[in-house]
Amino acid sequence: MSTSTELTLPQRAAVALGSAEHEAKLKELAAKHADIVEIKNPAGREQAHGAMMTLATARIAITKAGKAARDDANAFSKAVIAEEKRLIEIIEPEESRLRGMRDEWDAAREREKEAKAATERQRIAALQERITEIRGAVAAASFGCSPALVLEHIGDIERMVIDSSFEEFQGQAQLAKDETLDKLREIHAAAVAREEEAARLKAEQEAEAARLAAEREELARLRAEAAERERVAAAQRAEEERQAREAREAEERRLAEERAAQEATLRAEREAHERQLAAERAEADRIAREKLAAEEAELRAERERQAAEAKRLADERAELDRQQREAEEQRRRDEAARQAHADAADAQVRGAAYEMLDALRQWRYAEQTGDADELANARKARDEAIDAATLVDAEFVEA
Repeated sequence: MSTSTELTLPQRAAVALGSAEHEAKLKELAAKHADIVEIKNPAGREQAHGAMMTLATARIAITKAGKAARDDANAFSKAVIAEEKRLIEIIEPEESRLRGMRDEWDAAREREKEAKAATERQRIAALQERITEIRGAVAAASFGCSPALVLEHIGDIERMVIDSSFEEFQGQAQLAKDETLDKLREIHAAAVAREEEAARLKAEQEAEAARLAAEREELARLRAEAAERERVAAAQRAEEERQAREAREAEERRLAEERAAQEATLRAEREAHERQLAAERAEADRIAREKLAAEEAELRAERERQAAEAKRLADERAELDRQQREAEEQRRRDEAARQAHADAADAQVRGAAYEMLDALRQWRYAEQTGDADELANARKARDEAIDAATLVDAEFVEA
């Protein structure tokens, strides 16, 4: 192992200022007037002033020597910079040319990789879109479709062939087809149940309407019979009045004394009979009104129940649509997150590959030149590249 004889920067500064020659004298000069501790008179003041000027003269000499050394160092530094620039200008154009060739080649390889990646993304997107179209049949059949239309969707999905054209997504496409058929069959069963329920409700409504019509006819018949009874009673009363009037005329003279009493009796009987008939008519009307009001209330309650059932079915359909939309949105977010992670991992792998390539180039150059420092740097770059590649692998496995 060789020992370097080159002076350090502090040693070079000491030589420039003559420290080895002047340091002992300066220490002696600094200690020479240590006995001056107080000024008591003009003579003492002159003594202190003389000592101070001696020290100032030494200080100024040191400062001048330092400035001269710095000026020389600055001039040397400028000369070194100029020479450095001249030498660099000899090789820099060729370096720039070679760097440009290298960067253009690297950029071309990067563009090729990006083009391949874009083609792959388009291929995957096209396959995913075909799978999305399969699943889209569920949404198309979820908005109040008839059972026949749902069966058409089922037939369309069943006729789809899941073959090798789906490539690596063939299993996913088959799963999407199976799940879509299961959901469409559930939707078809629900649609059939809705139609059957609607038919049942319609039959019940028609039966209820027929019953109400029959009851209204019965009420009309009862009213007609009551009117007929009233007509017969009126005719009977008219006949009785006629007979009584003829009897009164025949026996008027004979029954003159009893006429007033008989007329009063007949009038009381007639009024009682009329009150009875009026009470019967009022009772019949009351019963008919109460029955009609009860029937109308029952019909109104049935209509309200049917409206509530229709609202419940609509709410269930709306909730099902919302759940399906949320599931589709979550699937899209998950797919975007997976794609972003894959892109990030790819970028990290490319970066680690570039570092490894650069390390290999340094290693080759070090072997060609036999430079020990370059070989050490190449080993360091190699280890760092291996660490980076290992970190990328670990991160990819963890993801």
